[in-house]
Amino acid sequence: MKRKRSSESGERKEEDRLSDLPDEVLQHIMGFLPTKQAIQSCVLSKRWKNLWKGLTTLTFTSFNGIRKYNRYVSHALSNRDDSIPLHNMHVKVFNSTTPKVLNNALKYASQHHLQKLTLVMDFKFKKIPNSFIPIVINCKSLTFLNLHANFSRVPLTLPASLSLPSLKTLLLSNVIFTPRDDDNYIEPFSECTSLTTLVLEYSTHSHSTQTLCISNPSLSVLTMENIFYWDTFEPKIVLSVPKLTSITLGNIHFLMSYKFSCTCTCDLPLLNEVKINNNIHIESSIVLSWLRMFSNARTLTISSRTLNSLLLVRYIYFFLSLLLNLTF
Repeated sequence: MKRKRSSESGERKEEDRLSDLPDEVLQHIMGFLPTKQAIQSCVLSKRWKNLWKGLTTLTFTSFNGIRKYNRYVSHALSNRDDSIPLHNMHVKVFNSTTPKVLNNALKYASQHHLQKLTLVMDFKFKKIPNSFIPIVINCKSLTFLNLHANFSRVPLTLPASLSLPSLKTLLLSNVIFTPRDDDNYIEPFSECTSLTTLVLEYSTHSHSTQTLCISNPSLSVLTMENIFYWDTFEPKIVLSVPKLTSITLGNIHFLMSYKFSCTCTCDLPLLNEVKINNNIHIESSIVLSWLRMFSNARTLTISSRTLNSLLLVRYIYFFLSLLLNLTF
């Protein structure tokens, strides 16, 4: 941003108002740019030469050529100011992204007190390598984690338990969890003791895991969308979330057939909001079982497609009785 001003001699000169801003302000603005563009700003002037090295947010997305992308990630991390914490990192991982580049990037971030991490894995019809998962799990400073594996035939495999005590928000897309031994019961979130928001999309089960226990002492917001399964069994989801205030169940692609239950010590006493948004036919008995369990909720938002499945003569009286405890 430049502004013209007149000197004492009457000559008009350009004033660089943007460069006059403090380093912290400029770096905050640059943090909204892809890191490639932020680094390119170093050619503007001597004032901008080293500004990018103090960025606390790094974003590595698309690039012209995967080899250039791999080199650029390594270049940015090796030339960054090593004394400054790295708060936020967004990385897109391609088929040709070498595990060494990704692992080194995550190790660097973990050593610099990373708080927010987004990994978008653009793998199609290919097994996603997960050698980086132990590095993520050992990053105890994380408060936000988004693992997004683009929908493909093979999901990202996660361990049976995620031990991230500082994590507050967790978004998982197209993942499955490894059960302990041959047990069909998994409980992956119980050690995330600060977790308040959990979003699960696409697969969370495999043929060897039939029961998912969402157990957490602090979780208040739960969203499950487009959940599907790799086999013909009917998986079960057990809730042990005494502080849950909001739950959203949505599906626009796959039949929702999973069943919920609560532990005897958790009857969802704080539940305030329930949203059911389903564009695929779903059995009335499934929806009714959800409504029975969520009958303590104060508000219910339900899609017209799901509501139509309930408006059968044999269910109408029961459904009306449920409405007495719910406000639309």
